[in-house]
Amino acid sequence: MRHAPVALRERGRLAALFHTVLRQARRQPGWQEPDRRTTRTWRQVVLGVLVTHSTRLVTVSQAVLGQRAAQSVKAVAMGLAYFLTVADFPAATLSPQVLEATARQRDPAQVATYRGKAVLAIDPTDYPKRSRGRGRSKDGTARPMEHIGRVRTRQTGSKTTTRTRRTVAAKPAPAAKPAPAAKPAPRVATTTGYVDVWAGVVLTGKQFFPLARQLFSNAHPDLTSQNRVEEAVLAAALARLEHLGWAAIVVADRGLGRKELLVTLVTQGRDLDIRVDPDITVYTTAHPDGALLADVLAAQPAGGEVLWDRGQEGTLRCQAHTVTATIRFSRSGRQADYQEATLNFVQLVPCDGPTDPLVLATTLPTETLADIKGVVRVYSFRWAVETGFETMKGWGLGRFMVRKWQAIDRLLWTVAVAYALLVVAVRDGPLAILRAQAVALLNRWAVLGRRLTVGKLAEAIGLDHQRHRRAWATVWLT
Repeated sequence: MRHAPVALRERGRLAALFHTVLRQARRQPGWQEPDRRTTRTWRQVVLGVLVTHSTRLVTVSQAVLGQRAAQSVKAVAMGLAYFLTVADFPAATLSPQVLEATARQRDPAQVATYRGKAVLAIDPTDYPKRSRGRGRSKDGTARPMEHIGRVRTRQTGSKTTTRTRRTVAAKPAPAAKPAPAAKPAPRVATTTGYVDVWAGVVLTGKQFFPLARQLFSNAHPDLTSQNRVEEAVLAAALARLEHLGWAAIVVADRGLGRKELLVTLVTQGRDLDIRVDPDITVYTTAHPDGALLADVLAAQPAGGEVLWDRGQEGTLRCQAHTVTATIRFSRSGRQADYQEATLNFVQLVPCDGPTDPLVLATTLPTETLADIKGVVRVYSFRWAVETGFETMKGWGLGRFMVRKWQAIDRLLWTVAVAYALLVVAVRDGPLAILRAQAVALLNRWAVLGRRLTVGKLAEAIGLDHQRHRRAWATVWLT
């Protein structure tokens, strides 16, 4: 007996979800309705990213070839490049509104909360790109990537993914048994590329739902500070979350644990749970003139054992130390000109191994061991943004080949919309039959894994699109 081929026969429900999202986004204040043809092209790019899991325009063009008047993949790619680079399309304002409308489609019970507040994670990610200052042409006039700046190289263990510069210690002057010279501080290896700052709400199961993002480069003439970009993204995400009716707890790694941001958030009445470096000066009743946070915490008695969840690296048993202290920030540097804020600090010292302690600055209560465990658990939700990056980078988030700044930004917004749509689809009740069909399709190809994730659902959509291109184009663009 011949088995019927497995297909996503409920693909129209995913398209209907997208249409519903667009209708709701159009009702939001400030919506700028794009040209109808431009909107159609944008929807084609969203579908192309979904089914190809790529940001390469040639690859996306292969998926949407039958949906456009062009007769070749190259011609389609040129059309998409024009849309990303030149077309009048307000991607930076339209996309956040689409993300907010998409967020309204999910069940509020799926939001990860602590003490009735949603967890909002913010984190930058790097896109290393090889330098394009000179092209392969004889005169070196090939177009470089616009405003390409410097980013840190990613490290794996003790090795970096790019070649680092060596540091050579100066030879000591000849003397009888000189004292050993201190080792020079290692230089941070960098390469060319872009920084992208993302912020979004954490869902149950530590899943990331994006609400705001912004591209940054230190070579951009108008973006002089990554700190200001991070603050702008955080403010935009908090505003979106308030529109959705949620108060937030801001969670971030120590890259955002600077005193200026901490004081600002406390002054605004925001809750936060952010990792900081312990080498900052704090003020307590025992240290009115200030002392290093590391020294103050070391003098505190242990408050009990807590498990530190480090994501893919597993958990560590730690001893917890807490203290309430004040931090001060001064922009002018004058002694009496400063802003201050009082925070609770939690330090987790690993019981075994050489791992550095975890130090958190938080506005959440830390009076009891249960409170401390709650603060540490809230911080562990930050790993959701890392898993989100992992999925989107599997779709080519950082492998774009477009060169203009606006084209890069529009393409990244498209990935954010496509990812958010599947986050809802993998959880939404009305799409249960589609998910069951995706599981059956992946099982037929023996590529399901342990469970249906956002990445696996995208893989199922890609497999179905290869066999039913016309059906996808019909339901998606009608």
